[in-house]
Amino acid sequence: MKTILKTAAIAAAIVAAGISHAASAQDLKAGLMLKKGFPGAEPVNGMYELFKSEVEKGSGGKLKMEIVYGGALGKPNERLNQVRRGIIQMSDASEGNYASIYKDIQVLSMPYLFPDEQTAWKLLDGPIGTRMAEDIRKKTGIRVLGWWESGGFKHYSSNRAIRKPDDMKGQKMRVMAPIFGIPVLTLGGSATPISFPELYTSLKTGVVDGQDNAVWVFNLIKLHEVQKFLMLDGHIYSFGPLGINDKWFGGLSKDLQAVVLKAGKAAVAYNRKESRAAEAKNIAMAKEKGVTVIPFTREMKKAFADRVRPAAVKWLKENVDTPALVDEVIAEVARLSK
Repeated sequence: MKTILKTAAIAAAIVAAGISHAASAQDLKAGLMLKKGFPGAEPVNGMYELFKSEVEKGSGGKLKMEIVYGGALGKPNERLNQVRRGIIQMSDASEGNYASIYKDIQVLSMPYLFPDEQTAWKLLDGPIGTRMAEDIRKKTGIRVLGWWESGGFKHYSSNRAIRKPDDMKGQKMRVMAPIFGIPVLTLGGSATPISFPELYTSLKTGVVDGQDNAVWVFNLIKLHEVQKFLMLDGHIYSFGPLGINDKWFGGLSKDLQAVVLKAGKAAVAYNRKESRAAEAKNIAMAKEKGVTVIPFTREMKKAFADRVRPAAVKWLKENVDTPALVDEVIAEVARLSK
């Protein structure tokens, strides 16, 4: 009798543990790069905070979300792989990180591809972006809930004004990813990868003449102290998939899936609005610090694009899994921006 009772107790404990695990399986965790309250982090951190609020409220408390800030869960690529394995459910990995697991995303980093952010949003929210999102889900196990803005456009800064393609000749530019170096090299400059902590000193000592980053980063590390000109050429649009572990998502009820999808849309809308406002604020701040800000017209961008595009197209077709996507994206951007 004792043996029977003991066996029953063990079985009950196993069932209870299973119920407990099932309940906790509804929870989700997101790992973010920047610290909570970090200057300039609002468009991204705020996006995840809004997502958390919408998910918890919309689910009536059935879903709980934990946000871990400051890179405490590892570097971006490490966190992205944790999402794939289901260790965490979300991460603020951007397009450069996704390129390590989904090469085709690099097509959207083609230099001078998008004339403005609205055209980028139309493409990402349209048939091509939707198809790429589904391809990412199938190949990586990450479901894309939407496409957020990671600081918006990258712009060049230098101690020499750059208004036309030939002005890049002889410029030593700090750029990181290979695709980012194509405009510099094609236009007669030299591209040098320098770690972010060393960027300010490298500019101050003349190791490089200029760099490319979003304007909020330019202000964050006080590059106005070592750079005279900021060119708003918008050569690369920085974005990120709002990704979530697809297996976790698939384990939710249809009602809870709808809550997550709705929260994703609200979060992306918030991010884009905040990111645009932040860039305008940061451009004004750079001017106040004495930086000469040079806006680029569509005609100026086109002059750069015409010179850079052949080399960019060649590189992309050799380094992505779907070469035909390159021409398709170019054609779609032309149609959307008419």
